[in-house]
Amino acid sequence: DPSNSWEAQGPTHNPKIDPHPHSRSSVAHRTTGPNHRHQARHARSSTLHNVMSLPMEEYLHHGELAYAAHREMSSSDPRHNLVPATFCRAYCLDYNDQSRNERSDAIIQQRSSFGYPTSLFRVTSTSDGKLYCLRRIDSVRQASHKVIQHVMHQWLSGANGRDGQPQASAMISGFDHPGIVRWYKCFISQRALFFLSAYHAGAVTLRERFFAEGGGVPLPESMIWSCLVQLVSAVKAVHANNLAVRTLQLNHILTQESASSASGAFSSYGLPKLRLRINCIGVIDILEYESRKPLDELQRADMRALGCILLSLATGQEITVNDLYNANQTQQQQGQVLLEYFQYVQQNYSRELFVLLNSLLNPSAAPPSAQNVALSMASRVFEELDSAHESVDAMNMTLTGIFESGRALRLVLKLAFVNERPEFGIDKNWSESGDCYILKLFRDYVFHQCDENGNPVMDVGHVIASLNKLDAADEEKIVLTSRDGENVLVVSFADVAWCLEKSYQELISRSVPVPTFP
Repeated sequence: DPSNSWEAQGPTHNPKIDPHPHSRSSVAHRTTGPNHRHQARHARSSTLHNVMSLPMEEYLHHGELAYAAHREMSSSDPRHNLVPATFCRAYCLDYNDQSRNERSDAIIQQRSSFGYPTSLFRVTSTSDGKLYCLRRIDSVRQASHKVIQHVMHQWLSGANGRDGQPQASAMISGFDHPGIVRWYKCFISQRALFFLSAYHAGAVTLRERFFAEGGGVPLPESMIWSCLVQLVSAVKAVHANNLAVRTLQLNHILTQESASSASGAFSSYGLPKLRLRINCIGVIDILEYESRKPLDELQRADMRALGCILLSLATGQEITVNDLYNANQTQQQQGQVLLEYFQYVQQNYSRELFVLLNSLLNPSAAPPSAQNVALSMASRVFEELDSAHESVDAMNMTLTGIFESGRALRLVLKLAFVNERPEFGIDKNWSESGDCYILKLFRDYVFHQCDENGNPVMDVGHVIASLNKLDAADEEKIVLTSRDGENVLVVSFADVAWCLEKSYQELISRSVPVPTFP
């Protein structure tokens, strides 16, 4: 029964505060419990409310993310040869994992939207042990070390999107903005071009999220505004640094779900449920370096692409810039193509959204800048800010529970190290005498409660409350009794805490260094 597990129950009070002040005298002189034979004080009702663990849906969600972050390919998989030796524990992230032929060991690379054979891996760096996303692009002939250094200097030297402070080392640098997947570096190896960026477990593209198998449904307006605020913030930061995104496409925008959105529930504003990041920055700048266009033209193209994303989310159809602005069509013909879409948006969404969409996609006028778009949707930003604060508050509450779990785990580990240790050097009875004997009796008091008939009492509330008082070194007195009933000790939680720390430090001083492996 999950309701009786360790993760389903926990303390709701400060261990220093007596939950029943009217029934006891001062904390310094009270005594609780005759011994480890518990008096069955309504064990089920005495269990405490859950603050020591994640809610079940969050627990399962983060468990799935942890599983995704630790998957590995078979050691015999030939795709390991595609990854440079400076990385290990590679796992192929290509869509549907079709980069290997099932009938042979041949490697089949997919052709990406950039026009080159591409492979995507989650890897672990051998230099810092962190997870990264590694994109390999083959058959690139135009790229050179000079081009790579120039583009990396544009994106990574002092351009962090918010406060303009330059970054430090190469592995921790990058365009720092919450709406951008951080790009760390680009390099040439194995006659291929590699892009190293941040890894976000469980992330899928906006196309996979809402337009699977070529179809989709129109999104609620609140969610569209949430997505738009996040994207405009990122684009504005990029343009402010005299750069262009150039990858504002549904297949280059990553989304991450929270546990609630995974179950199909959405909040009123959408931020805690859907998190957007623009991916693959700098890739096109390197691949198309020789045919680069003026910055103003590229930034205008970003705003057109932003309008196409907005239109796709509103209509449930994947719409690209090429679909709307065919070079063989006149402005009038392009306007006719847009008219049907505009009518649909005008009928189903607010005038504010329609006016913004019309300004971004109107073929007879240049699109507004990212700064002007941000100013026009200022009221929506406050809604997103409120949602962000709600999300932060929820995370802080969760972190409080995780902190409580960590405190309890440290105490349990120390008790496990000390209690009934077979031997300690030449002392065969170290764990059965002195301070260690008190800890053994305390272990029985905490974990081995039973009623008057000898039946086990699984009172998790008693366990957690005792561990909290032990961690706080409470002066409350308790009675510890040996299993045969011949030895009875009256001690405080502070006495037990002192014995535990003294015994544990004695073990540490005599312990053998743990071997480490490269």
